[in-house]
Amino acid sequence: MSQTRKVVEALMKHGPRYTTISRETGVPITTVRYLLREKLPKLGFTIRPAINYGKLGLQWYLIILDSPLPPDYLVNLLDLFGETMYLNYYAFLLNERKFLTIFSIPPKFEGSFTTFLDELVKFGIIRKYRSEKLYYRRVVPLRADCFDFNNGVWLQNWEESPRIEEVPEIHEEPSQLNGMTLLDLKILVEFYKNPLNSYTDIARKLNITRQTVKRHYENILSTIYLYMLFWMPIKYPELVCTPIFIQANMDYYMRKTMLNIPFMHLEMKSENQEYYAVLFVPSIGFYKFLRYISEKGDMLRKIDFLSMEYAANFVPPHNLFRDREGWLNVFDDSLQKILREIKLTSKSF
Repeated sequence: MSQTRKVVEALMKHGPRYTTISRETGVPITTVRYLLREKLPKLGFTIRPAINYGKLGLQWYLIILDSPLPPDYLVNLLDLFGETMYLNYYAFLLNERKFLTIFSIPPKFEGSFTTFLDELVKFGIIRKYRSEKLYYRRVVPLRADCFDFNNGVWLQNWEESPRIEEVPEIHEEPSQLNGMTLLDLKILVEFYKNPLNSYTDIARKLNITRQTVKRHYENILSTIYLYMLFWMPIKYPELVCTPIFIQANMDYYMRKTMLNIPFMHLEMKSENQEYYAVLFVPSIGFYKFLRYISEKGDMLRKIDFLSMEYAANFVPPHNLFRDREGWLNVFDDSLQKILREIKLTSKSF
């Protein structure tokens, strides 16, 4: 087993703790630091903490939006939602010509959220929408055994080697951590943006002490269930990989089959037993992937391609939380105010 693979597997369990990784793998600390800070980014990997939003008191919703607006115009609205209205992720479905969106909403605001979506329909911004409450939305651990870290490519014999470790289904029940504060969330966001930041780096940015950062980070640490490695080469990504969205009927065999695919990034399960997956399929071996999933055709309901141009991911919505008040209900604001902010007029639709 290569040094890089050992470090990657330890990283997913412990996070970027150089001493812990070095002790577990036998790789020198200086080498661990080089692999995390230089080699993995050059190979196209981004390190991020995967967060259980249920422990933040938030509920996942998958919303498919059908809009008459052109994609390059609607993203102005979606970017605003990502900054001010609990939107976590969006991407344009190239075949279906609709937007896939994922929101994380405080459960007590579900009615206001639904009313807000209905108002978008009323104003003609979207034609219709489909909403599903999610049982979970979870990042899948990287199959480090299927990546050649020396040459920076996926191995082509992955189909012959099923995933060994179990990936349990864990319900992300909205149950906010006791005593969670705005500062907890701000520090979590800084670590999400760059988990290689030190306590000192974040203390300097937030103008607080290192000890304060450490104490609050330990408060919020239980929300992190995995340190993920997201594979998306920075230079010409459209020539290297293709983002895929899959919808399937949920059953044990189908899920196990999907989890064997090494470049599967994200899985979701709805309360209606619908199963969704997001994959970043490498161009080399793309045909093999298509053949693999075509053989499971009786399980699959939909396969679509995610746009790289019309897609965005947002940090946890710390700006919508207030100490002593908790999460804010932003959905009762005037829709006209939102339209003015993004400079939409009735002529636009």
